[in-house]
Parts: sequence; structure tokens; C-alpha cells
Amino acid sequence: MTIDEVGILMSEAEMTEFLNQQAEKDNNAYFIACVGEEIAGVLHLTADYHYRIRHIAELFIAVAQDFQGYGIGSILLEDALDWIKEVGLIKRLELTVQARNHKARHLYEKFDFALEATKKWGARDENGQFIDICDYVLFFD
Repeated sequence: MTIDEVGILMSEAEMTEFLNQQAEKDNNAYFIACVGEEIAGVLHLTADYHYRIRHIAELFIAVAQDFQGYGIGSILLEDALDWIKEVGLIKRLELTVQARNHKARHLYEKFDFALEATKKWGARDENGQFIDICDYVLFFD
């Protein structure tokens, strides 16, 4: 899942707890891109622990607005895809993005994600207007 300029906020304590929980799972991963002392972007892979669906991961990526356009999203995505291939547990990678987020959609398509579905009125924007949502998928052998 991606976010827009509204963003998602987490306190330092919440982030610490979240990262500790994720570190215990072999089919989850968290990638952080830093520029100096600042967090420029994050990418998180979340998969379930149930056997029948633990091969499916959801991708969340966000790059801080000040750092967009410098290839940080590509670097995070390359690292995550390398990790998926190396570990070998994830076979289906899913993500959801706003249809209007053309930069993000271009990034996903550059990495061979396929558009699986478009959900009409799948979410609301910051003004309460309905917006379309795109589901993308990437498979691993």
C-alpha cells in the first residue's frame, strides 16, 4: 500500500514496538532509506503466518516528499525484491495505490508489477471525494 502527501504518523515508541514485532517474522521485512540523519523512505513487506497464505505479502512504500525524484523508491524496491528472491518464502507480492498516483504506478510497472484490478471509488481523498484504487501484483517462482 502507498500513501499520499497526508502521510501516516507513528510515535517513536510505536515504531520501535512495530519493528520489534516484525523482526520476529521470517516472511516480513522492513527497509529504511536514510539521507544523513533523516529517514527519506520506508518499505515494508507484510505477510501472514497461516500456512495457506504465508506466501502472499503486501507491500507498503513511502518516500518523504523532500526526497522524491531521487530514485529512493527504486532503491528500496530493488532491495526488497532481492530479499524476496534470496529468502524464497514470498511467491506473490501485492500492493494497492491510488489510480491518480502516476509516479508510483510508473515505478511499479518499471519493476514488472502487473495491474490486477482497478476498484472504482475504492477510497476517499483528503477532501472526501471518491477516488479509484489500483491493485498490482508481482509473482516469484
